Amino acid sequence: MGIGNIATTGMQAAMTNMEVISNNIANSNTFGYKGSYANFADMYPSGSNASSVQAGLGVSVSGIQQDFSPGGPTPTGIASDLTITNDGFFVLKDASSGQTSYSRFGRFNFNQGYFMVGNQRLQGFPAVNNTIPPGSTPTDLYINTASIPAQATGTITQQQLNLNASDSVPSTTPFDPNDPTSFNFSSTATVYDSLGSSNTLNLYYVKTAANEWTVNAYVNGTSVGTGSLTFSSDGTLSSATGLSNLSFSPTSGATSPQVFSVSMTGATQYANPYTANPFSSDGYAAGNFTGYTIDKNGKVTVNYSNNQTTVAGQIALAMFQSPQGLQNVGNMSWIATSDSGEPNVNQANSQNGIQQAALEMSNVDLASEMVSLITAQNIFQANAQVEQVYNQVMQTVTKLA
Repeated sequence: MGIGNIATTGMQAAMTNMEVISNNIANSNTFGYKGSYANFADMYPSGSNASSVQAGLGVSVSGIQQDFSPGGPTPTGIASDLTITNDGFFVLKDASSGQTSYSRFGRFNFNQGYFMVGNQRLQGFPAVNNTIPPGSTPTDLYINTASIPAQATGTITQQQLNLNASDSVPSTTPFDPNDPTSFNFSSTATVYDSLGSSNTLNLYYVKTAANEWTVNAYVNGTSVGTGSLTFSSDGTLSSATGLSNLSFSPTSGATSPQVFSVSMTGATQYANPYTANPFSSDGYAAGNFTGYTIDKNGKVTVNYSNNQTTVAGQIALAMFQSPQGLQNVGNMSWIATSDSGEPNVNQANSQNGIQQAALEMSNVDLASEMVSLITAQNIFQANAQVEQVYNQVMQTVTKLA
């Protein structure tokens, strides 16, 4: 191979390099884009005619390698935008063909309960009864956006209540809910019936003796029962009776009678002011879907207008032993090859791996790419000069012949 041909290989390699660099520059603002770079190899003759003193044959592009270093996350404020903060890939499955691909591009369209990129659905581990079973198989990650029905209250728990031990027994008797001088303290909670209608529960606390209290329970202004609280000398609750199986008849047309219990496990009696934190309850009104949140471990929690939540599943991430071996199929997506190895997809991959409402920027360093482009251009021009000199030499040789 002559000097001219060697120079031609140099120009061809430089052109390929400039194409790769230009593509990087063009995608420097493309979310999820991973830059590439050209690898070069020298060319030498092979076979029985090769000589140890023979000059090389030029240069070739031995391959184009992908750079999978992470790009920085950019907040977007869009709930369906996701960034991967480790080395994993989103697992996507085409809804029509079933083909699986992998991507770092997290701009999903939340459509009819699925996270979509085009016709591809994000894969995840589904939850069962708000728990993600270990070792479950990934499938289309789905959020049920339907409303959830009401649940009648079965138990109300007073998680923190303090009755003032220094207070006296009321002088007014008998107890009258309309007379504040006949009781020491009161607290309020909501009881939901089977249709989700709210009913007001009022508890009136009357000190009857040292460490002894009576609790009068009223729902919607009607008495539903009376209980007793006994405290130990250290102020902790010793016993609570009479507050189970309380019942009333809802007026909403719900299941009647409505039976519920009040747990006073958080009650204390110290010589401190009266306090009553809000009750917790296992009942609630019907709720409409209001959105979802995704935590750093990829767990998807569904939110409803009645302050209830459910767990839909966990985003699946794939890891590869050699991600550089993945085959680029466009749209910031790749498919597995024998060079990349089989994907490793398990729940542990998602731990500390997800950031919601953000997208991963391209990992292209624009300034560095511009320097590389100028270098590639200079190499091309240098090889063009070599070919020009070669042509001039050949013209001189022809004239001398």
